[in-house]
Amino acid sequence: MNKQFLLRMTYKYREFLYMLHRHPTKGILPSGIPCHVEDPESDITHGDVVHPCVRYIEEGFEGHKWWMVYTPFYAGIEKIENPKLCYADAEEEPPTEWKYYCTIKDCPETGYNSDPTLLFKDGRLYVFWRECNTPKTKKLGCDAATFGCYVQNKIVYYLSQPLLTNFFSNNQGFLDREICPTIIAKNGSFWGYTLHHCQSSIPKFIEQIPPKLGSFVYRHHLLNLLDVLFGYKEYINLGIAIWKGNNLEQPFEYKKTTKIQHVSRLYQPWHMDLLEANTKDGERIFAVMQSSLSFADICLAWCQEGETFTLYREPLITSKTIGMAGLYKPSAVIVGNKFYLYYTARDNQDYHLNRLFVTSEDLESLLERMK
Repeated sequence: MNKQFLLRMTYKYREFLYMLHRHPTKGILPSGIPCHVEDPESDITHGDVVHPCVRYIEEGFEGHKWWMVYTPFYAGIEKIENPKLCYADAEEEPPTEWKYYCTIKDCPETGYNSDPTLLFKDGRLYVFWRECNTPKTKKLGCDAATFGCYVQNKIVYYLSQPLLTNFFSNNQGFLDREICPTIIAKNGSFWGYTLHHCQSSIPKFIEQIPPKLGSFVYRHHLLNLLDVLFGYKEYINLGIAIWKGNNLEQPFEYKKTTKIQHVSRLYQPWHMDLLEANTKDGERIFAVMQSSLSFADICLAWCQEGETFTLYREPLITSKTIGMAGLYKPSAVIVGNKFYLYYTARDNQDYHLNRLFVTSEDLESLLERMK
């Protein structure tokens, strides 16, 4: 049996589980258009794109309105997962050709970078990213932290302190409340939104596997099998953690974690990106979410009063919709009355390669269809 056949059988079984739970298997949006992202290190990264964060700057920055930061992650190689900044130009349609601007952070001596995000504020383009078990986090005495910088003329100016910090373990077990940060400026303050996870109980028969046999890869495959067959999730989502800061030069304060409303039993939201929009119902914050760590859908949630997020039942994109597996963290932009969704999926010919796509829909039409 080849890998493609096994994947097809996996998703057929997933469809069966969705039917049992009366959960939609098709997304609202059409399949996306493939994008090309320029990368001077493509011989190393293979042009891989994962965890995109796209922003549209109406007044432009350095002559360009579309900006994106992402990390390559070809074949799951952490040492190449370093944030790269790109720009694009398009007036009528969302851009599919992205030009390399600069690399924000090189590979650390230990640990890895991940989860980049953008914020344009007061004429400056800020980039934030997460570091896990790097020399900088160890010096701070924490396991992970969100660091930042701003860019100008392809020069990176690093901020002196991290905005968010996280300790993986405490007396309650493994917790991570700093996953995939988004930073928003609102009402004279800065707000950070991250996903908050804990590790679920590992089945005893996996814990009892002898160390020589229980390698990470072997254990990972067993947990994936449990996910396929029974919907077991290695990580449980506790909600969205909310942080507040007065400026971008000092650490934010963790305020609380709010549970995401109306989440399907098949989901444990893993990554997300936030965006603000004016709708006929007023100003709203939306979140585009990756529904689970593995076998994910891309979904939409709306936020009430900056705190409570409610997930729409209908997914935006599913593997059945696009005919590709490996959906991962999305990003969305609203320009005028158009909703643009950027997402990544695994290439059908090269399972190790994540490719970038964009799809779109009229915003109000989309919201009507989601009700």
